Amino acid sequence: MNTELNLPGPDVPAVDAERLLAEFGGNQEILDELRNLFLEHAPPMYDSILAAIETRNADVLAKDAHSFKGACATYGAPRLSQVCKILELSAKAGDLDRCQELIDVFKLEYETVFTELAKVKTEH
Repeated sequence: MNTELNLPGPDVPAVDAERLLAEFGGNQEILDELRNLFLEHAPPMYDSILAAIETRNADVLAKDAHSFKGACATYGAPRLSQVCKILELSAKAGDLDRCQELIDVFKLEYETVFTELAKVKTEH
C-alpha cells in the first residue's frame, strides 16, 4: 500500500524546519509563530478527518483533507501533506474504502509530525 502513496523518501524529513527558516529569511520568531498556529489548528482538523473517514462522509473528508493538506504544505510537512492529498482525491472520487485503508498511514504521519515539532526548539 505504501508504495502507491508516492510519499517522499526517508531522506525527506517529516518537518522541514531548515527549509522553513530559509523561506522566512532566518526569522525564527516567524517560524515559531507558524509552528504555534499549526499546533493549535492541526488537532481539530485531524479529528475531523478521522471522523469523516469513520462516518464515510466524502464531502467533509474532501474539504477537510484539502485544508489540512495546505496547512501541512505551508508548515513544511510534505509526507503528511501527501497523505492528505490522497485522502482528498480518494474522497472526491467516492473511494471511501481507500480512505479507510489510509487511516493508519494518516495517523502515523500525523504522530511523526508532532514528534518532530516537539524537537524544534525556540531560539530567541
